[in-house]
Amino acid sequence: MPRPLGWLRARMGVRAVSALSAAVVVALALVVAGAALVLLVQHSLRQQVETEARQQVELITARLAGNYESDSNENAREAIRLLTKESADLAQVIVEYGADKGDPTRTIEAGTDPVGRDVPISDLWPDVDTTVVQSNVPVRTLDGTVLNTVLIASATESGDEPRHVVLLYAAPLTRVDVATGTVLFYLLWGIPLLILVAGAATYLFSGRALRPVEAMRAQVAEMTEKDLGQRVPVPPARDEVGRLAETMNGMIARLQDAQGVQRRFVADASHELRSPLATIATGLELMQNGTVDGSTVTALRGETSRLNKLVEALILLARADERGLQPRREEVDLDEVAELERGRPADGSVVAEVRAVPVRVVGDRGQLARVVRNLVDNARRHARSRVLVTVGRSGDTAVLEVSDDGPGVPQADRARVFERFVRLDDARARTDGGSGLGLAIVAEVVAAHGGTVEVTDGPEGGALFRVRLPAAAAPDAHPEEATPVEAAAESRPNTEAEAKPVPAPPLTKRTASGSGWFAAPARPPEAPWAGDAAWTGEAVWGDAPGPQRPRNPRPVGGQRPVRDDEARRDPITAPGGIPVVEQAARGPIPSPRPSQPGSAMR
Repeated sequence: MPRPLGWLRARMGVRAVSALSAAVVVALALVVAGAALVLLVQHSLRQQVETEARQQVELITARLAGNYESDSNENAREAIRLLTKESADLAQVIVEYGADKGDPTRTIEAGTDPVGRDVPISDLWPDVDTTVVQSNVPVRTLDGTVLNTVLIASATESGDEPRHVVLLYAAPLTRVDVATGTVLFYLLWGIPLLILVAGAATYLFSGRALRPVEAMRAQVAEMTEKDLGQRVPVPPARDEVGRLAETMNGMIARLQDAQGVQRRFVADASHELRSPLATIATGLELMQNGTVDGSTVTALRGETSRLNKLVEALILLARADERGLQPRREEVDLDEVAELERGRPADGSVVAEVRAVPVRVVGDRGQLARVVRNLVDNARRHARSRVLVTVGRSGDTAVLEVSDDGPGVPQADRARVFERFVRLDDARARTDGGSGLGLAIVAEVVAAHGGTVEVTDGPEGGALFRVRLPAAAAPDAHPEEATPVEAAAESRPNTEAEAKPVPAPPLTKRTASGSGWFAAPARPPEAPWAGDAAWTGEAVWGDAPGPQRPRNPRPVGGQRPVRDDEARRDPITAPGGIPVVEQAARGPIPSPRPSQPGSAMR
C-alpha cells in the first residue's frame, strides 16, 4: 500500500478513504474526458466553418471567372452583391491593373460592409487558380472589432481583358468560440457535482458493504475465552466478506480445539503427576513414622523414576511447541541404535528381538534412540510373547519397524495414538499403561528429522509402527582386515607337520570409529530367525585386531566422514536423550574389556 494512502487509512477509516479514492478517480476521469470533449468540439466546429468557407469561395470564384460583365470591376461588385451577405460576411475582391505594361496596381473593387474597400484584410496574393487557407487569422472590421477567422485567398482571371483577380474571404470563428465556451462552462460546473455525487455514493455503499464486517467485529469483540463456541454471522453473499466470515469461524474453531487440547493437557498432566506425588508423600510419612521397609523404598524409587520421565517428556514437548526441536546433524548408524534394545533390561516384559542391516541417517543420536526406546516400550506393554525390531533400507529411505503380537491398534484410533495423553482403553491402568506421551514424542522427533511415522497391522496380528527417515549416503567401503585367527595363522611357520588353521567366522559388518573398529560375527546355526543379512550378533567395541588401523583413516576424496561420536558410550543424555536404565538391583552391565573404554551390546 502506498505511504500516503496508508497515512489516510490510519486517520480517516476505510469508508472515507474509499470515498476519497473514488472521488479522485472520477475527477481524473472527468477532467481528461472533459478536455478531450472540448478539443473535439472545437476541432469539429472549425472543420465545419472551414468547409462552408471553401464552398462560398468556390461559388464566388466561379462567378468572377464567368465574366458575365465586360469589366473586371463590375463583375467583382456583382459577385459580392449576389453571393455574400454584406452585413455578415467578410469578403474583398482585389483586381490587378497594368500588369501587361509593367506597372501593376492592385485595387479593391468590391467588399462587404464590415470590412469595406479601404484597407485589404490580408496581404496574401496567390497565383492564378491557386487557393491558400490560413486559420486563426485576426481581421479588424471598420468598427474596430478584431475577429478570429479562417482566411481563404483564391486567385483567378476576370474581364474581357483578363486581369489577375484575388478573392479574400474571412469566415469568423465566433460561433466556434461560443460553442466551446458553453461546453467548458457546463464541464466546470458539472465535473465537481459529479465528483461529489460519486464520493457520497461510494461512502454510503461502502458503509453498507462493510456492515457485515462491523457485525463480525462486534461479535468478536464480545467474545471471551469462555465463548469460543459462538460464531460470527456469515452474510448470504459468497463474496470476499463471506469468505472472511467463514475463515474467521474456522479460526475460532481451531482456537476452540486448541483450548480444549490445552485444557485436556493440563488436566491429564495434573492427573499423571498427582499419582506419583501421592505415593511419594505416603512413603515419606511411613519413613517419618519409622515403619519403612525395602519394598517401600523400591516403590518410592519407581515412582520417582516415573515422575522424572514424565517431567522430561513434558519439557521435551514444551520445547517442541515453543521453538521446535532442533536436532544435531551428524551421521548416526540407525542399526546400532536399534541394537541397544537387544541388551536393555525388560523388567519382566518381553525381550525385544532385533534384525538390522547397516543403514545410516543424519540426525541426533539421543533423540533417535528415544524414538526406538519409546516404540519398544509401547510394544512391550501390549505384546503377548514377542517384540520384533527391524531396520532396513528402501532406496533413499531408512525404515525402522517395531511390531508385536498384541491386540493391535483399531483403525479408528491409529491417528489419535500420536496425540498427547492419548491411551487406549486397554492401557489405562498404571501397571501396563504409560503416560500417553511416548508416541507423541516419537511423532515430534520424527517430524523434526524430516521423516514420517505410521501404525498398521503387524504380521502377527498386533501393531506395527513404521518410521521412515531420509537415509545418508552409503560410506566408502574399507578394505577387509585380517581377523585375529587369520593374523595368528599367518605368523605361524609354514611346515608340513603344521595343522590346518581354524577358519575364522565371517564378518558381516565393519565400521570405522575414532579408536577402533566394530565387528559382528556370522549368525550361529541355532539362531531362531532366518537370513544372514538380518543377523548382527554379538557386538563389541575394541581395538582393531591384527595390523593396527590408523586412528583417522582418510577416505577417498580427502574428506573425513562425520562419525557418530556417541557410538562408543551409553547414550545417557539430558531431557531430549535416553533416560537412565535402572540397574539398582542387578548392578551395571559388565564390559567384556574393562581396560578399554566402550560398551557391550547384546
